[in-house]
Amino acid sequence: MNKDRLENTRDYFENITKAAYRQFMAGEVTFLAVYSLATGLYHIGEWMCVHDLAKVQAKFGAGIVKSADLWHQVVEKHVPDAGFIRDLNNAAKHAKLTFPTKKGGPSTAMHHSANTFIQTTGYGEGGYGEGPYGGGPEVKMDEGGREVQLEPIATAVFHFWEALVEEFYATPAAVVVTAGPPTANS
Repeated sequence: MNKDRLENTRDYFENITKAAYRQFMAGEVTFLAVYSLATGLYHIGEWMCVHDLAKVQAKFGAGIVKSADLWHQVVEKHVPDAGFIRDLNNAAKHAKLTFPTKKGGPSTAMHHSANTFIQTTGYGEGGYGEGPYGGGPEVKMDEGGREVQLEPIATAVFHFWEALVEEFYATPAAVVVTAGPPTANS
C-alpha cells in the first residue's frame, strides 16, 4: 500500500501550485483550470508560514507572522497586480466579495466572480498584438472597466514562489561518479 501526502511546502508546490500552473498554461482554458491556478498560487503562502516561518522571517523580516502578512508585505510588493490572484481566489470561493469597513479588504476592485471571463477570439480577430496569435482563449479580469490579463500576473507569482521554494528546499546536486581505469581488483 502506498500513501501519498503533502508534508511540506515543496510537496504543495510540486503537486498543487506547479501542477495547476502547468495545466493552465498548456491545457484547455476552463474555469476549473483558472480557479485551481488561483488556489495554488495563493494558498502556498499558508504552507510557507506553517512549514517555513523561520526562513520566511529570516528573509523578509520578523513582521511576517501569518500568510496574510507574507502576501501583502512581500508578494504584492514583488509582483505588480498580484492582488488579482488573491481576489480571484476569494471571489471563486464566495461568488461576491463583501468586506467590513475595517482593514483587510480586497486588493483590487474585482469583487465578483463574474468579473473573471474567458475571451475567445478567432484567427484574425482583434487588433495587432491583442490576444494569442491566431486566436484562442484568454482569461481576463474586469476591474471597473479595465481588462487585466491573468497569464502574465500568474506567471510572475508562480516564478516568485518557484524561486522561494527552490531557495528553502534546494534540490541536492546530482552525484556524479566517474570510473577510473580498471585495477587488479576489478
